[in-house]
Amino acid sequence: MSSKHKDHVKSLKGPDQFQVRVMSGLDWAAKNVKLLGFVVVPLALIAAGWFGYQYFQNKSRDSRLVELGKAQIVYDGEQRKASDARQEIMKKVEALDAKAAPDKDGKTPPADPAVQAQKDALTKEAEAIKADHTESTTHFLAFYKKYESTPEGWMAGMTAARLLLEKEKLAEARPILENVLAKSTDSVFYQTQARLALIGVLEEQGEYDSALTQLDALDKVIDKDLKPKVLLARGRLQLLKNAKADAKATFSTLIEAHGTSPEAQKARSIQALLN
Repeated sequence: MSSKHKDHVKSLKGPDQFQVRVMSGLDWAAKNVKLLGFVVVPLALIAAGWFGYQYFQNKSRDSRLVELGKAQIVYDGEQRKASDARQEIMKKVEALDAKAAPDKDGKTPPADPAVQAQKDALTKEAEAIKADHTESTTHFLAFYKKYESTPEGWMAGMTAARLLLEKEKLAEARPILENVLAKSTDSVFYQTQARLALIGVLEEQGEYDSALTQLDALDKVIDKDLKPKVLLARGRLQLLKNAKADAKATFSTLIEAHGTSPEAQKARSIQALLN
């Protein structure tokens, strides 16, 4: 997590920080009474306005978080519904297992292929159950559109985009990601997350040059730890657009600069196939 994002998380404490600032100011005033009379008093109205603005901003942020929390509650309910459905099916599997358990004398009944086939079918049915996030996606999208210039709005937008991508609705997710990037220029965290997702969308849509452009922009803001992943992604995109020589050069750079990384090992495997 970047320092800017950490600062944002800390700022969500709201009124507590306001109270701390006010108390610190009162303590300083008690120790500097004369200076207060000559310098600070003329600035009293400005200071009061600034603190009032900060307090209002924090209260507004808290209100947005409460509103966003309602969408999260809907999402959690959808997850729980799917989990309950899976558990009901797995109870049937457990019942079949119980029939095959050793008896009181420790004897295990012979395996029944039909029972095993039934268990396999039930397990497959349980694994296929996925939460339906249609309603929560609607809530997240509405919140995002209402607060698209705030960190809370970006969070909701990223969540909505992820849910849309899970349904392979790339065309609907893409403009959300692009708008989050346009609105969150001062947030390294959201610039990184939104750009990573957008690169994946562009790759799936076959827009390799656009994906590479986004990757170049990402490379300017990411931490050093992510550099190998960016290089591997760049090499893969270059291969997809049939720029074999460029891909080889990128993979060589990855291996030379980050030789012990998992990405370097993948680059070696790819290069072996290219040679």
